[in-house]
Formats: sequence, C-alpha cells, structure tokens
Amino acid sequence: MVLGPFKPGPGAAADDETDQLSLMVIKGIKDTLLKSNTQFTVPADDTKGSDFYLDGYIEDYGSKGRFAQLSIDGEIGLRETGERIFIFQTSVKIDLKTQKPETTAYQIGVAVAHFIGSRA
Repeated sequence: MVLGPFKPGPGAAADDETDQLSLMVIKGIKDTLLKSNTQFTVPADDTKGSDFYLDGYIEDYGSKGRFAQLSIDGEIGLRETGERIFIFQTSVKIDLKTQKPETTAYQIGVAVAHFIGSRA
C-alpha cells in the first residue's frame, strides 16, 4: 500500500503542527500494518509493487482552551483504477492537559490500520 500524507483540509492550517500530526497518523498505520498479517502491506519502496493507495485529510484541527478537536478522513483504493474500496472518518477530542496531540494522531493511525486489517 502506498501511504500518502494526510493533507490539511478546510478546518486545519497548513503548518508544521498539522504536518507532524499527519506524519504520526501515517507512522501509526505503517507500524501496525508491518506487524499484522494482512494483504495490505507497506513495501520498503512505497512507489513499487503496491496494488493499493491510502489518501487522507486532516479535516479539522484546532484548540479552544484545554481541548483540541482532531478530525480525519481518508480512503483506500486500487492504484491501477483509482477505485475506492474503503472510506473512513474519525474525530476525537484531545484533553491538552493530559494528552499529546501527536500521541493521539499515532493512535488514530493504529486504529485505521486495525480497521484496514479487519476488512482484508
């Protein structure tokens, strides 16, 4: 599976923080898929030998005082045809006093990978 970065959507700024959250989501997906027994694997060279792609957006990220909202959505499809085979969406509220947004983003990536694996 080719993993692309989660791009900022309309409710997320295109900045270093959003880029870091995107990287952590991808890391969570990649780490989990590498450990699982599923047809969705991540080749060492992401551009070769993969039949699937994953594309996504950080639709919303922002904080109001103690809490931040992180919403992502994405799709998995066939590289050859572009046909979508899975669509996913999630949104979480982060308590900034007790949680790190990067850790939450990684956990979202793990959950997305488990979702992928459960449907393979």
